[in-house]
Amino acid sequence: MPQLTWLITGCSSGFGEALVSSLNSRGDRVIATARNLEDIEHLKSGNVHTIELDVTSPQSELDQAVSKAQAAFGSIDVLVNNAAYILGGPLEQVRYRLPNYV
Repeated sequence: MPQLTWLITGCSSGFGEALVSSLNSRGDRVIATARNLEDIEHLKSGNVHTIELDVTSPQSELDQAVSKAQAAFGSIDVLVNNAAYILGGPLEQVRYRLPNYV
C-alpha cells in the first residue's frame, strides 16, 4: 500500500488524536491540526507535522494553514475534517450556552 499524506483537523483529543497515532504507526504521513498547538505537540514525529488551525478562522488564515500543510510533505492525499464542538443536553437547557460561532 502506498504511503499517503493525511490532513486531519481536531487532533487534540478523541478520534483525531487516535487516528493520528494509528496512521503514524502504519507509516503514513500526517499533518495534525488543532486550535492550540501546545495540545498536539506530543504527536510530533518524523511522519507527523503539527499546525495550529481553527476551522472557524477567516479564509485567508485557512489558506495559509493549507499552504503550510502542503509545504510539510509536498501534497495532501486525504482530508479528515474532524474538528467539532460538542454541547450535550436538552435544547431548552443548552440553547443559551451556545458559542457565538455556532
